[in-house]
Amino acid sequence: MVIAATIGAVAFLPSIVLNIALACGAPWGAYAMNAQHKVIPPEVRKAFIVPTTLQFVALFVLLSAGGILPEIIPFLITRILAFFFALYLTFYAATVLFSTSYKERTVMGSLAVVSTVCFWIVAFGTLGGQS
Repeated sequence: MVIAATIGAVAFLPSIVLNIALACGAPWGAYAMNAQHKVIPPEVRKAFIVPTTLQFVALFVLLSAGGILPEIIPFLITRILAFFFALYLTFYAATVLFSTSYKERTVMGSLAVVSTVCFWIVAFGTLGGQS
């Protein structure tokens, strides 16, 4: 599970970086939101706060369930969250893969698929007991 958690974290990190950059006004809009905006308008940037926070939580859960980070929350809750984020990322990957933006579909879609597979591997790995 350590390998899957590590690969998943490395593949998931660009999504977090992208969201932070977009919230700060970086011109990377071609990689998000179906490339509707080259630069995300200031009134929309606030909408990136919650997803970015959830991505940090998901990353922590992945690394904790994978045995890389120490357990701070009870293992049962970590297990439930691992499955929740694996399911969430499955739907996220599907939406990204059907994006009208070529860059979002190829770059972020590939990373989303790798992250999703790793999240599922780690989530099912938690069924064997504590990591």
